[in-house]
Amino acid sequence: MTQTTQGGPYPQTPATPDVINFGLGQPSPSLLPMAEVAAAATEQLVEAGPLLLQYGRGPGYEAFLEALAGFLTEGYGHAVRPDELAVTGGTSMALALVSQLLGGAGDRVLCGDPTYFLAHGIFATHRLAIEGVPVDDEGLDVDALEAKLAEGPVAFVYCIPTFQNPRGVCLSDARAARLIDLAERHDFIVVADEPYNLLHFGARPTCLMAHDHGRGRVLSLGSFSKILGPGLRLGWVHCAPPLRQRFLSHGAIRSGGCLNPLVARIVHGPMADGTLTRHVAGLREVLGRRAQRLSAALDGAGLPHHRPEGGYFTWVDLGEGADTTALLERAKDELGVGYCPGQRCAVDADLRRYLRLAFAFYDEAELARGVERLARVAELSPG
Repeated sequence: MTQTTQGGPYPQTPATPDVINFGLGQPSPSLLPMAEVAAAATEQLVEAGPLLLQYGRGPGYEAFLEALAGFLTEGYGHAVRPDELAVTGGTSMALALVSQLLGGAGDRVLCGDPTYFLAHGIFATHRLAIEGVPVDDEGLDVDALEAKLAEGPVAFVYCIPTFQNPRGVCLSDARAARLIDLAERHDFIVVADEPYNLLHFGARPTCLMAHDHGRGRVLSLGSFSKILGPGLRLGWVHCAPPLRQRFLSHGAIRSGGCLNPLVARIVHGPMADGTLTRHVAGLREVLGRRAQRLSAALDGAGLPHHRPEGGYFTWVDLGEGADTTALLERAKDELGVGYCPGQRCAVDADLRRYLRLAFAFYDEAELARGVERLARVAELSPG
């Protein structure tokens, strides 16, 4: 695979024949359905006419929300209604809006630790005070969360319940139920970042909204970035109708209407006719094989890791004394392998011995070759 990446959320080593960069948390070009998106775009340009370029209704137009509700109901195995949904310009934009709506400068936000490393940058931009809550093999540690809540009020709790980025773990049903109970008792919203729910390789996970039962404590953020294409910059909010109205009250939506109406029109067709459902099923097959091959290679190299059951990532432990941040540049330059250092994903914890690997960008042979290089990283000295 010789394609190079353009842009990206942070400076990255491009995908080249010389460097296998496990830090690339995005689908490989071969997984992007260009023909289907091009056909849908052409059809909408012809059929919708000038209305395609208008602002659009704040939540999104009704037919799109109905199609999205049907798509999610089938994928989640849990009823989703159109009046629980609203269009966003992707998760990063949604997190920025949520930070403004739910918090103010100096307010506490409790966040899984480790976490998606760019999320706490968004919270910091809005001057929120971020505190970490440990994440273990069952997801967010709700005992630790409860102890943090005893210290004072919080604006919201941010977590990635399903195939967590970076650890790849899922929040257990028992913990999910208790998390919502804590939200009720302490009067906060759980902001659930859920882009990977549909990318399971085995048993279907439970979306966090299935535990909400109409209480309005969960604001789930979904995205087409991981299941269709990151460049679409299209996602959705899924929450109880009163909380949806609160989200839609943001001045940016009141001023400009729907956050991405043109792309929503393009995505509507493939979603309504079943093309997207079939595409996601194909993604699960490909990503499942890649995850299995990566795990086998890591096992063979003697590198302890979480065995992925969905999503994009696994979490590797290089052992006591390793510093994956200090080793990164030499790993790229001398071994031709990149990764996301664990400390980049930290809020409060010391995660220098860990690293995150993504398996969505490379094929199985490339993943195995990358692990051969990765196995030598611990031999490098940072000096």
